[in-house]
Amino acid sequence: MVSEVAVMNDVNGVSSLASSATLREFANQPSRRSDSSNSAVLDDTVEISDLAAFLSRLSELPEDRARRIVSIRNAILEGSYVTDEKLDIATDRLIDELNNGESPLARRRVQIA
Repeated sequence: MVSEVAVMNDVNGVSSLASSATLREFANQPSRRSDSSNSAVLDDTVEISDLAAFLSRLSELPEDRARRIVSIRNAILEGSYVTDEKLDIATDRLIDELNNGESPLARRRVQIA
């Protein structure tokens, strides 16, 4: 796992031992059931933050890729990632992909001939 992710987990309490111990204690308690005719049905829901979901997906990636993603994410947050050169490269790649790998000039030559 990437060191930046480990630090983020420690700060946010994602991997807190105290919380996992509390969950284990709760899970080991005998269940308390009341008469079903007198009790209301309750639905439990869990909401996972975008950051927690991101960290979960990140932990499944190889370490070098995860490190690169963290680096790029930080650069985007700082506003230093997007440059004119990177936009040109991305635009060229998108155009190539839309043309199935052919340059627009090669495509015109085929249509003319």
